Amino acid sequence: MNNLYFACCDCQIYIDAGYRWAYWKLEEPGVVTRGKVINVDAVLAAQSYWNPPQEEKSHWLYEKVFPPLRTFLHEHTDHRIVFGEDEEFAPFDDGYFLDWMQIGYLMKPTPRYLVEVLGLETWEQVDEYMQEQRFTPAWWEVTWWGDPSPHEKGRLKFEQLVLAKRGG
Repeated sequence: MNNLYFACCDCQIYIDAGYRWAYWKLEEPGVVTRGKVINVDAVLAAQSYWNPPQEEKSHWLYEKVFPPLRTFLHEHTDHRIVFGEDEEFAPFDDGYFLDWMQIGYLMKPTPRYLVEVLGLETWEQVDEYMQEQRFTPAWWEVTWWGDPSPHEKGRLKFEQLVLAKRGG
């Protein structure tokens, strides 16, 4: 099982749902269906999801996943939010994923995040940022596959976003 997310299809922003915990407490009981628009009220009312046992192995949910996720669900309540793996709403192979931005827990930066959140303006700044990261996203690492490669597509998207931000 890969990571599971809530994704706002209107804003093209997604956030971690809590991996297997989300599967067992939301998908398995039918609160959400993979790839379908969710009912935000039903997710917020899923008490077994929001209240895992208070123990050491659940602190990441309480501290890292739930706070930004609650904010996300409230901010995007009236939008089309789907549940699923990132490949289901933002496929990697066609470059469409570069139009999306992940926020919250275990965030993998896309060009949108680099421009919209971090405010980076040059590819050199991006390179410096990525060098400081413990883990880098696949689009950054894959420089040998495709023409253009995911890395090159990321650079082109970044430059497009910077230019649009500057009003050009």
